[in-house]
Amino acid sequence: MYSSEDFERLFIRYKGESYLRGESIQTFCHRNNVPYNLFEKWYKDTRHRVVEVTVDGRPSTMEEEKPAEAVPPSKGTAVKEVRILLDLRTSNGLHLRQGNLSYGELKRLVEKLEGLC
Repeated sequence: MYSSEDFERLFIRYKGESYLRGESIQTFCHRNNVPYNLFEKWYKDTRHRVVEVTVDGRPSTMEEEKPAEAVPPSKGTAVKEVRILLDLRTSNGLHLRQGNLSYGELKRLVEKLEGLC
């Protein structure tokens, strides 16, 4: 039995691997031994849960912002690095999940994603 997460991963793989080459989702499902009729039902049931988002304006670039002054940690206090989890879903069905990111890694990922827009 296939779960919703299985179909979601399959759809992400399809978008990343085969969609760009022009392969149909039906052929992709057949090649991966996944019943197309089950995938199609999952897709029809879940596609309406995607909500379109409109963004007004554009954030300022990092160059325009003044860098924050680093405050050295006082003795006896341990500083933990903040780690970030990104869970992004787009209106075309793409689901991107990246965890354990530092701020710099998140910044580089967003810069790469901006190139796709």
